[in-house]
Amino acid sequence: MIDLNSAEIQSEGTGSAIPEDSIVAFKMTIRPPKTGKEGAQHPLFCRSAKGNEYIDVEFEAQGTFAGRKIWNNYTLAGSDAAAKISMRVLRAIVESARGIAPSDASPQATAGRQLADFSDFNGMVFLAKVKCVVEQSQKDGQWYVNNDIKRIITPDDDEYNKGEFISDKPLPPVPVAGASAAPKASAAAAPAWGTPPAAAATVAATSAMTHNPATAIPAWATR
Repeated sequence: MIDLNSAEIQSEGTGSAIPEDSIVAFKMTIRPPKTGKEGAQHPLFCRSAKGNEYIDVEFEAQGTFAGRKIWNNYTLAGSDAAAKISMRVLRAIVESARGIAPSDASPQATAGRQLADFSDFNGMVFLAKVKCVVEQSQKDGQWYVNNDIKRIITPDDDEYNKGEFISDKPLPPVPVAGASAAPKASAAAAPAWGTPPAAAATVAATSAMTHNPATAIPAWATR
């Protein structure tokens, strides 16, 4: 059993093809390890060159930017500090997906933060605020505006019941090939996937997700 009740509550993240500060629903998938990179702790764990074990996660946007993806790794073994941060993020994802407020210590909420296996994360849909990161592709040397997750939106956030919101903030400038980029706000690991469609007005996402039965179903989700 994976009990996320003792994991820390997430703190505010730092600073897209999806415009900065947009709020989007994402579907989570843990990608299985590649041959030769299997971890020892769990069949879904990958092993890094340093011996740490992590999950390779794909987040697929729903709604207006359906199909856009973010990829991140979350260390769960080998580094206590990194694992602590990863469990904080995973707790927030579960709370968003299942409609559990971070401060809710009721028996129902406590049970809702417990998963039988890491595979339970597959298909989980949650709400998140995104940020922009300008990065250079190692494949073609071109610069791209990529997305990363800035903060998971949980039921204690005012934005939770409002659902998808596409910001009107402009995308950050992209350097020409061979130029140096301005210092990054953070070191995100999301690969480049091009320029997004034009920003849209606030819409309601129609992604399916699991909820705490005691919590009202937000407008942006359906069962």
